[in-house]
Amino acid sequence: MKAIYRSQLLWLIIAIVILLVVARLLLPFWVRDYVNQRLSELKDYRGHVESVHLALWRGAYQIREVKVVKTGGDVPVPLFSAPLIDLSVQWAALFQGAFVGEVHFEKPVLNFVHAPSKEDSQAGLEEPWTQKIKQLFPLKINRFTVSDGTIHYRDFHASPKVDVVFDQFRIVAKNLTNSEKLSKTLHANVEMQTRPLRSGDLRVKLDLNPYAAKPTFDLEAELKELPLVKLNDFAKAYAGITFEKGTLRLATELKAKDGAFDGYVEPVFQNMSIFNPKHDSDNPISFVWQAIVGGLTHLIRNHPTDRFGTRVPLHGSFDEPKPGILTTVLNVFRNALIEAFKGTLPDKELPEVEKNPG
Repeated sequence: MKAIYRSQLLWLIIAIVILLVVARLLLPFWVRDYVNQRLSELKDYRGHVESVHLALWRGAYQIREVKVVKTGGDVPVPLFSAPLIDLSVQWAALFQGAFVGEVHFEKPVLNFVHAPSKEDSQAGLEEPWTQKIKQLFPLKINRFTVSDGTIHYRDFHASPKVDVVFDQFRIVAKNLTNSEKLSKTLHANVEMQTRPLRSGDLRVKLDLNPYAAKPTFDLEAELKELPLVKLNDFAKAYAGITFEKGTLRLATELKAKDGAFDGYVEPVFQNMSIFNPKHDSDNPISFVWQAIVGGLTHLIRNHPTDRFGTRVPLHGSFDEPKPGILTTVLNVFRNALIEAFKGTLPDKELPEVEKNPG
């Protein structure tokens, strides 16, 4: 009798083990189908993932080869694609008494497209990404990182066609849950770094309250030494000018509280040259226009430093911004006659974002 009981128990254990193994083998397919189902619910877009890999030992799963494309209009590039998205438990936070998650995007690509019609344009999803991630991962996301990302602004209808690209994009965002257990402050910290037009260096530091009813944040950003010739497709398509030489530096500081903001943007063009009769004589209208713009920017610049720049004041609220047009124009003359702007943040250097934040 005991032998029969032991035999039955053994077979029951074997059956349970087999069921667990089969369930483990099928689980990635179930999760993949669930993710595809959620992505199919996007308005005006369709999402798809090729596969899902589970790492139960670290409380994580990886979404492989994800792509989100627009379903209507004529948009030749996907809105979003990435070879890997990793969603996992943030174990470091668990040891501090907080059960939260983290998300890492590996080599994501975003394509924003401008076109004459809304159907052919691609500006992003109406539904916030955070809401979609909540459906894909049950934990609150406390840390968000991006490694080697790329962002494009494209205009296929402009002449010449425009492709403003920011590559080598890196983001480290911490304390997104506003947890006192994980940080000394209730603000989230975001650091970003990217290479505009495959040149230069743009760094952004952002401290914000993600749960404030209205935008509340401190923003600092600085762009270093971008060659102006890299902007020629954009400048020719939208302003009718081409740069011959020079660099662009830009700095901005912006503070916002309860929807009201105050700050500035300071663009500075160093050694800028726009007009060249040898290159710009084919089109008479373009010739005259570039001669005017080039002449004015050469005349109204700080000649000892060869800088053309200004400071644009930013003030008001996000519902009713108040552009300081007169102050911006006066600052052009201030730069030329009194003191040249530098296009750099005063007495500070924004930190470099780690190259492999995931």
